[in-house]
Amino acid sequence: MNAHARFYMDETAITVRRSLDDAIAVYQNEDTIMREKAIDAIAEGRAAFWTTSSYSSAITADLPYALNAGVEINQAIENAFPAYKAYRRVPALDTIVPLNMKAALALSVAYSAKGIWKDEPELLMRAKRDMRRAA
Repeated sequence: MNAHARFYMDETAITVRRSLDDAIAVYQNEDTIMREKAIDAIAEGRAAFWTTSSYSSAITADLPYALNAGVEINQAIENAFPAYKAYRRVPALDTIVPLNMKAALALSVAYSAKGIWKDEPELLMRAKRDMRRAA
């Protein structure tokens, strides 16, 4: 069984909720409303996201609000960073934490649109350990 199939077969609302709790603990950026929106996405079987950012980086800290509401990643990034701030779009992708395979796939596609390869298992690890220090 390949890695993608294993992730899909092992993924449940409970395991995704655990990823949410892990991400909050790793990045120490509790946001009650964003947590509720992520839980709604999890419960509805949609892509669910968190962030590595805190309020000190308000634009990227707010990205999961749009993403958990179903806005496509690159559209949310372009809305947050208009053309004159385009240089901040790829770094903004690095702040997005996918909580389930649907989110990891969407984030992988968003990176590929920018000419960058990131595979889903690598992206899912963002919820488990602080990947900002790995760079």
